[in-house]
Amino acid sequence: MLDDFGFDKLLDDDGLVARLLGKTRSGRNRKLLYGPDLPVLLLVGGPGTGKGRLLRCVRGDFGRHVPVARLDCALTGFREEAGQHPRSRSERTEALREIALQLGAWQGDGGGIPVPRLYAGLAAVAAGDRGGTVADVVDEVRRHDDLLPPGHFWRGVLNRAVRGYLGALAGLVTHAMAVPLINGVLDELLARTSREGEAALQECYGEYPGAGGHAKLGLHSLAAHFQQDREARETAENFLFRALREDVEAAYRSVRGRLSRVGRPALLLDHADNALGRRLLGPVLEDRENGHHDRLVIFATARRDDGGRFLYRAGDTDDTGPAAGRKPLDWHPAEGGLPSWTRPPGGGSGLASPSRGVVLVRMPLLTREQQKHGTARFQSPRPQAGNASRLRVEQGVHRLSGGRPLFVARLAEATAAARLPEDGSDWALLESPLRTGDEAETRPVADVLLEELVGCQLPEELPAEHRAHWLDLLSHLSAAHDAECAEALMRERQKDREERLSAYRIAELLRDSGWPHCPRHFIGDLGLRHLLMRRLYRLRPGGEAWREDHRLLRDRYGGAAEDAPDDLFGTAGAHRMHHHLAFADADTVTDYLERTFPAHGGRADTRSMREWCEELLAIAEAPLIGGPDDRRDRALGAVELPGDARRRRIDRLLHAVRLCEDRTRAVDDAVGGTLRKILERIGDESSHGAEVLTRVAGDWSDRVAGRQPLRPCACTRHIG
Repeated sequence: MLDDFGFDKLLDDDGLVARLLGKTRSGRNRKLLYGPDLPVLLLVGGPGTGKGRLLRCVRGDFGRHVPVARLDCALTGFREEAGQHPRSRSERTEALREIALQLGAWQGDGGGIPVPRLYAGLAAVAAGDRGGTVADVVDEVRRHDDLLPPGHFWRGVLNRAVRGYLGALAGLVTHAMAVPLINGVLDELLARTSREGEAALQECYGEYPGAGGHAKLGLHSLAAHFQQDREARETAENFLFRALREDVEAAYRSVRGRLSRVGRPALLLDHADNALGRRLLGPVLEDRENGHHDRLVIFATARRDDGGRFLYRAGDTDDTGPAAGRKPLDWHPAEGGLPSWTRPPGGGSGLASPSRGVVLVRMPLLTREQQKHGTARFQSPRPQAGNASRLRVEQGVHRLSGGRPLFVARLAEATAAARLPEDGSDWALLESPLRTGDEAETRPVADVLLEELVGCQLPEELPAEHRAHWLDLLSHLSAAHDAECAEALMRERQKDREERLSAYRIAELLRDSGWPHCPRHFIGDLGLRHLLMRRLYRLRPGGEAWREDHRLLRDRYGGAAEDAPDDLFGTAGAHRMHHHLAFADADTVTDYLERTFPAHGGRADTRSMREWCEELLAIAEAPLIGGPDDRRDRALGAVELPGDARRRRIDRLLHAVRLCEDRTRAVDDAVGGTLRKILERIGDESSHGAEVLTRVAGDWSDRVAGRQPLRPCACTRHIG
């Protein structure tokens, strides 16, 4: 699939990216969107929605015309580099170095962006290390020489300063402590810098807290703060990022910059909801809130639909009163137009929410037509006889993916040569082999998707002791509906572990990972739930893990009275029957439905027919994995069953509804056609339920005809 697939409204010539950067993908100029006060563009969407892919498009296409730096905040390399010299490096300084190196390597109009202010700050930090030898400190200072482009004015100025203080301090290399170095470095740096350079450093570091307009004092304080506790070091790191952004501003404001640079530069932060990304975005949002504007366009990615908890403070979610207007602007590309953002009035007091400076850009899910187009790209031309199989694949991709681009791409690629029967199940699609990378061997596409969507994107706050079995826990939870069900499973599955995760904490971790919530399913994404159910069935031979989990949940509700209230299923009995149907025979479920049917003279007269129908739907949603499938034959009355006519009709109804509610296959027209007839015939068995069943029959028949779920919920609303 093309990298830019589905991003038309974001990447076209009048789209959001072109208007923010002032350049199109082909290099034509565009009128800039917004003034000097820019928001941070936060690309939000769960796993597989294309956030990283969009950043690659921006860097690959627009990076030819404007300077672009891209950083993956989930990588551990910056932390590892910082760990080699923790007194003079941090994860953020290493990230800032990388950003500066990428901007300095720009070879387009105007050339690379020099970063003398950042260089001076990092040199001061390196020279301020009080625990290293002079030789070590000097090596750390010289490490930053690559931040100055060869032949540039600033490189000549600062290299002269470097040579000067290295010569002056050559006699100190045998000393153990580097305390004198910071003074020597700063004295030589400022003494040998030209008036222009000194003014630039004075303007920048003279604003450091407590500097009083003096660059040397500001640099000295910055280096000292870096050696102190977390809060003081954060102040220094925040200012270093401001220094880098001031370098970018200077490159555009200079005489050469005004003549040669067009548009705006960009910083792309992937996985910006991780700790490093939050620490980079925080000071930018605070600076811009306080009037320190810069022209760096920042695109950052976050998995949570609200952008991440770091955007908010207590009380920030109110829509009325003093907190009104603190929620970020929420923009959907599918709605057309461009987000008309302006900073809300007020703020600037240090207490304003950072969310005021953010535009949430919802990652677009693929439409039904886009899904068809994407699937067709992988399909080879076929004779007419292959059209049914292609249609079957398209329907399965639509049901499972929910428009999630990665899901669509992987399924389409894996099923490119598939020949699926028209009445086949989506479980067969998940078994389709997929070749990954240059490997000669293939793997089931379901395994690849689980690795990419879950295994490679573990929640940041997931404790280390649970990382190895995170997928196992989620697989068991695919059998659960609400948090109480899930907690019962977790207690059983973790009873031998010293450290445990509650279902409630897992729900938080799933939300932080960007997975949607469904009130009726603990795993709230249909495609992910099917991937996990398939994995659960294969955890132990013969699907025993699957059956054991459903037996556990069935027995959990066995101790309650059959008609005890249940929020999701109506009664505890219906909840128990759902799990029984998922792992065992259907006869017991049919007996339950016949026993509770509101027929005249029976115990169930006190219950309404509508409630009985709702229970039937909840029970019949039980998935079928593995084993023989006789649902169609039983729904059509092709199987001889014991019992009277009413019991046989209820059994037919149960299996017809179960097939109609099976979200892994297209609705069977024969089954859908007989559903109304069965309901109307069953209505004859109830003296007061015929009217209700007639209305239910009409409603369900309309839903079947429209390929809609009989019992819609948040994770199936896309099907139709």
